[in-house]
Amino acid sequence: MKPCGRCPIPNIDPTTAIPSPAVNDTLQTYRQDPRLNGAITFGMNAIVIEGDGQMLKVGQLVSADWRF
Repeated sequence: MKPCGRCPIPNIDPTTAIPSPAVNDTLQTYRQDPRLNGAITFGMNAIVIEGDGQMLKVGQLVSADWRF
């Protein structure tokens, strides 16, 4: 449906809980999206049109159709 701005959580070291801007600083050099006022984008939001409410299990095969 639309580009998805990257959240800041990946910048936090899980061992120390200390944030570091290194990851976003690097991504900022080539992943800025003018559609989101320069936010870093890394994916797309989507809408599920079939299978809502189903449970996925480890090892289960999954497929999807992409329409843009």
